[in-house]
Amino acid sequence: MESPTSILEELRKTRLTGVARDLLRRVTIHHRIQGSIGIEKALVEVEEFMSSMGYEVKFFEFPASSRHGYIETPVSWDVYEGRVEIKVGRGQVYTYHHSEHPTLVSAHSPPSEGCGKLTWCKDLSKCEGEVVLVEAPGYLAYKESSARLIVLYDSKRYSEAVPYTGLFIGDNEIEPKSVVNIPYSLALKIISQISKGYEVEVCWSVKTAFSSKQQKGLIVYRGEDPGILYISHICHPKPGAHDNASGVVSNILTAMLLDASSQKVPHAHLFVPEYSGTIFAYKHLPWTPIGVVNLDMVGSKQWITNSTLNLVIPPLYVKSRLSPYLLLATKLVLDEASSFGGFKLPSQRYSITPYTAGSDHDVTLMWGVDSIMLNEWPSKYYHTDMDDVDSISPAQLYNTGLIAALVGILSYTGNRFDEIEKSYKGYIKSWFAIEGLKYGLDLSTLASILDSQIEPSYQPGSTPISSKFLYRRLGRAKYEKLRSIKGGLTFLSVYGPLALRLGIKNPLELFQLENMVSWSFEEKQLISNAWRELVEEMGFKEGSQDASYYS
Repeated sequence: MESPTSILEELRKTRLTGVARDLLRRVTIHHRIQGSIGIEKALVEVEEFMSSMGYEVKFFEFPASSRHGYIETPVSWDVYEGRVEIKVGRGQVYTYHHSEHPTLVSAHSPPSEGCGKLTWCKDLSKCEGEVVLVEAPGYLAYKESSARLIVLYDSKRYSEAVPYTGLFIGDNEIEPKSVVNIPYSLALKIISQISKGYEVEVCWSVKTAFSSKQQKGLIVYRGEDPGILYISHICHPKPGAHDNASGVVSNILTAMLLDASSQKVPHAHLFVPEYSGTIFAYKHLPWTPIGVVNLDMVGSKQWITNSTLNLVIPPLYVKSRLSPYLLLATKLVLDEASSFGGFKLPSQRYSITPYTAGSDHDVTLMWGVDSIMLNEWPSKYYHTDMDDVDSISPAQLYNTGLIAALVGILSYTGNRFDEIEKSYKGYIKSWFAIEGLKYGLDLSTLASILDSQIEPSYQPGSTPISSKFLYRRLGRAKYEKLRSIKGGLTFLSVYGPLALRLGIKNPLELFQLENMVSWSFEEKQLISNAWRELVEEMGFKEGSQDASYYS
């Protein structure tokens, strides 16, 4: 059996940075909102490229404005025009157009137009007026406010950029009001002027259209036997380079690298709207995957985005064949810088990261499939109109493809698995021990969890618990508090349900240890109460691996 090093050396003979650069441009020209013409055009770009290389390709459709498990698909939607003009007193006029700022109109916003006096809301509890300015999640603001126009800002996004928000509503939630976004820097100016007693008038025109057309995903594959499935969500507004044209391109490069290798292994590649496409994909896959690699935000120029490559592993209680190979592959590919003494050091920032929810690996974990994610975080221009191609490195997209391809080859062939798994578990135990010393935490319990991992049964009907479902079940006040608690939504959406299915005792305590979070008494009570409500509603039997409540 070839060594991992020799397999990588062979892969590196296939140079693809030029291909990466060209593909990145082709994907980012499309406004890729779920259910839009733009996302369909982007999928066609990928399909045509992969078809020309002889891959088996298959489009599949899934219903718009529907529910599967605890996730809802949005109504199909397109935006044609968006304009916002903000007049502050008799002074400055600020004008924004959708053509220049594709994130101006919130995804799935209904159309409307008009003019009105703007009211600033400190929060959603008392947010009244014809036009309101508020910082809140798009869907919550849309549901909680009766304003004709909701103007959103986000203090966590790059202050000079127009942030991206989405409503992702169903066809039964369409109301005669619109949602738009403005930069945080502008919001601060407006709030300052309102505080001084000046009036702010907003005129707007939002032209969008809804339809009931089916939405699409794309599967590309090679080989008849079960292998690794690589997922990249292709949705997000134009340009959406880091999130997630980068993952789409790296996924394609992974396929090309695997084909060029003498280690012929089966592989499949999924390009979908995030979550809503993935939950239906199991019906259309060529085979049940032996593992999943999710590529979501990779290959950036880290000196621009200030990102670190996160190697996101499954919860520690889940048996993972991919995780040991992921760490080894990353070290082989990225440890290319030299110390003074010539020792190989990381040329890019990367780190093992305990499981965190927020992308398509959540879905496949709930299926019971070993799933890992490569994801760069934070990202300077994340969810803004400034997430453009100049922050992405084609060379690093290629490196990510090398890592993903190497994981696929090693895990399929079982290359020295016992030895690598033993070393990996030792590394993880030491890693948590050092982290515990940093934060003054006793994490010794995690060692026994690593030694008694469980392999979930395959249940493709299972889904994570969506944020929208939690909001509806718990109400705005509880939901907003939960969103502010570190790790709260990750626990409730995936970690807790999967732990309960596998009969894991005290999942709340284990989650805090694994993620090194110390919740206050009030925070823990809030999460515990929310968890009890969910378990009661789902009628879930501990340890049964019964996913009937997901259907």
